[in-house]
Amino acid sequence: MRLLAARARVLGACLASACLLLAACDRTPPRKVVLIGGAASEGPGRHDYPDGITALQAMLEQEPGGQLQVVAYPHGWPADPHALDDAATVVWYFDGLDQHPLRDPARRAAFEAAMQRGMGLVALHQASTTPADDDLGLPRWLGGARMGTFDRSTEWARLVPAEGAHPVSQGLAAFDYRDEFYPSFQLATEGGVRTPLLTAELHPQFRDGQALLEQQPETTELAWAFERDGGGRGLVFSGGHYQAALEQPGVGQLLRNAVRWTAGLPVNSTRTLAPVAAVDVVVGASERAQPRATFHVDAQRSGWRRDEQVLTPANVNEKDFGLLWESPQLARFEGQPPRLYASPLYLPELTFTAGPHRGQTFSVVIAATNNGDVYAINATRNGDLAAGRILWHTNLGEPCRLQPAPLDGVPSGILATPIADPASGRLYVTHCDPDKRWQAHALELGSGAPVAGWPVTLDETTFNRLNANAGPEPVAPRRRFDFRVQRGALNLSPDGHQLYVVFGETETGWLAAVDTRTAKVSSAFAAAAMPHRGSGGIWGAGGPAVDADGQVYVVTGSGFDGYKNQPHDWTQSVLKLSLADGEGFVLRGSYTPFNHCSSATNDIDLGSGGAVLLADAKDGPAPRLLAVGGKQGNLYLLDREQLPGRLDQRPACGMDAASDGSLLPPGPQPQFGGRGPLNVFGPYSEADAALDLARARSVPASFRDAAGTDYLFVTGNSKQAPGSSTSVAPSVARVEVMRPAGKPPYLRIDRSHPTLVLGNPGSPVVTSNGADNALVWILDENAPRSALLSGSDAPRPVLYALDAGTLQVRWHSAPGELFTSGKYNAPAFGGGHVYVGSDRIQAFGPGGRRINDREHPVADAGTAPATTAPASAGLSSAAIYQQRCAMCHDHPQGNIPSRQLLATRPQPRIVHALSEGAMRVQAEGLDAAQIDSLARYLQQ
Repeated sequence: MRLLAARARVLGACLASACLLLAACDRTPPRKVVLIGGAASEGPGRHDYPDGITALQAMLEQEPGGQLQVVAYPHGWPADPHALDDAATVVWYFDGLDQHPLRDPARRAAFEAAMQRGMGLVALHQASTTPADDDLGLPRWLGGARMGTFDRSTEWARLVPAEGAHPVSQGLAAFDYRDEFYPSFQLATEGGVRTPLLTAELHPQFRDGQALLEQQPETTELAWAFERDGGGRGLVFSGGHYQAALEQPGVGQLLRNAVRWTAGLPVNSTRTLAPVAAVDVVVGASERAQPRATFHVDAQRSGWRRDEQVLTPANVNEKDFGLLWESPQLARFEGQPPRLYASPLYLPELTFTAGPHRGQTFSVVIAATNNGDVYAINATRNGDLAAGRILWHTNLGEPCRLQPAPLDGVPSGILATPIADPASGRLYVTHCDPDKRWQAHALELGSGAPVAGWPVTLDETTFNRLNANAGPEPVAPRRRFDFRVQRGALNLSPDGHQLYVVFGETETGWLAAVDTRTAKVSSAFAAAAMPHRGSGGIWGAGGPAVDADGQVYVVTGSGFDGYKNQPHDWTQSVLKLSLADGEGFVLRGSYTPFNHCSSATNDIDLGSGGAVLLADAKDGPAPRLLAVGGKQGNLYLLDREQLPGRLDQRPACGMDAASDGSLLPPGPQPQFGGRGPLNVFGPYSEADAALDLARARSVPASFRDAAGTDYLFVTGNSKQAPGSSTSVAPSVARVEVMRPAGKPPYLRIDRSHPTLVLGNPGSPVVTSNGADNALVWILDENAPRSALLSGSDAPRPVLYALDAGTLQVRWHSAPGELFTSGKYNAPAFGGGHVYVGSDRIQAFGPGGRRINDREHPVADAGTAPATTAPASAGLSSAAIYQQRCAMCHDHPQGNIPSRQLLATRPQPRIVHALSEGAMRVQAEGLDAAQIDSLARYLQQ
């Protein structure tokens, strides 16, 4: 019995051992996965292949089931020639091109031997990149290869699983992340089946050796699988430039699946990733603390950029300074190229909150066009991202075409310079569309997306309801056409709670406030409580100026026959207003020139540019000053704390210049034979300073030298003779602000340029490093005010840089170098560059090139909407007048002269207006004899 029991125990033990042995034989041995990295080749976290391979090894070793045996070579190709002999799959994560390991014949031979027995291959990022002239056989194993560094793009992208089931796609859902991707591969046409796995819309930034300006979307395969004829599997994923890519759940799922599939293991993911939304971007405090970007540098319209570190009189010259880059031409409307009436704005730091660049910070130029488009444009080359590339673009809708004739022959979408407020992350801009007319929009600076609750309609019904200068009845539109113009630059209250918007070319000028917290009009102020002939327009490019205390300063103008003596009519005046929550606008001060009746009658606007608020005096208490010019060519200096006018009515009108309430020079002025305002651009005239005879339409620029002396730089058009539209020098002057001890300040012309003649200059801007290296920049339309901006013969502007001390011209753009722009705009500055808005953004700076042979583009010819001139053959002059002119001049508004006023004009002046000037469109199709006859008829 004992013997039998012992034998049974031995037999049981043998049976148990046999069972264990059989179980072990049933278990599938783990598949060997070889990970090969390479030397880190870029900065931290980029092409950091050793750390990337280590992270990938840790991820794969956490796979359940013990089916993977991971062997890693983080620093490069294994020295052991047999390292791949028993590998089921290999993962490459290293630099390609000339650094590709397969350029070594021995390595290539060992690799191809392993592939021929069926080994799998996963190629990440640049590992599938080969020299342009040698594909290293990769298309045979992967189904394609990247031949050379033809193109690439670093951006946020939404990776979307391709349609159709594939094992590697198990558990994948759409996800967003930022990486450097490759848009172009040379794909194999035979040798196996290639299946797309992940696609995305990319915006290639670099192609064929060049950074791309155009941001064109392209749908691109970012990952694909390849099953080779005869066995063996491959996978390509072009992402992985950043090591952080491996931390993305979607990328991790893709790579785990890819390794299992290429190793011949089943992919049995039990989890499906949820679609991942875009990550919110947080904008830093330092960026929000940036100053606002606005017209003429700041809210005070100082025109002085005093922190310029690069531009100096020494490096701004014909040899060393020139064109650096240009953006693409901005969007056309109905075939017409854009015109930038709005000055460009520069932001040194803008973090993008959406789109392919979200989370990235760039220096940008903001551009807004008359066609209704707003752009953020890259100001400086950033990696592969070209300077001049459009980073976001928002269209605000179809633009208006003002009637009875489009302004300057072009659409009128955006005319005013917007204002960028980094503290709120908003860009405020106004736009006119044919249905809702003028609206104020708020856009997210980081994306261009509309802010919820905006736009705000800027209509006269609302203005009348909130009018703080209301007459006995509402200001009812009496004009035949809605020709309202919102051209004055926007401004904000110091706390950013109120957006200030002005209007001209209306029954009366308007100042309106929009509460940025509630997106509603909070108050309005009519320039004339009881309007007369469209008087009081606030249309100058400068718009409202705002001081540090929140006081608002506007300058009004007039149209022909715009004078009427009545209370609360502020035509031809400087107004100072305050605005408090729940209180509305309150008039705090006024100034009206002594001769306002004659200037208002003859369309000689005081408000043709706008006011500049001067900095407080350097030493001791002194009046706080503002200065303003106007069409008459005068320059007025005012104590803005004690404006001389009343709060209910303008002073009596007369011709005694010495009675003017501004701070007058102490000596006699030649045009008056006694004391009076300073005339800078002459000859002085009480009758002829409108349209092409106007002397100035710009805002002065201020500057303070090392001694504490303040200067104003002014631009305009002196005329050859009274009644002449021919401009002569001077067009630029430097005016000193005199501050005699114990006496009121006054102005004195310090010097003017003796030969420079400008056509229709915008507001000058001074750049300097404190008091050093001061330059004066002027963008001149290079044509009379009446020049049309449509068609192939539209004028090309010229940019000038003058030494602020001598007024010597240091540099100017070549003829035709700038494309056609708008009117009354100014350049922007930043990063040592000068940015001009034309039909695109054009950047100038040290090291740029000069383009001397640029011609008018043929493509612009005939781009204006087709118009058919009325048939006038055989008609009398009276009939032609009724056909073409009576609609406006028999029902005049604003700056349209009445039929009676035309009769006082010299016949040559009327002929010029019809053949070359403002009325050229209306005279289309008339021959010289008909124009001459019509001019004589108008004098009857």
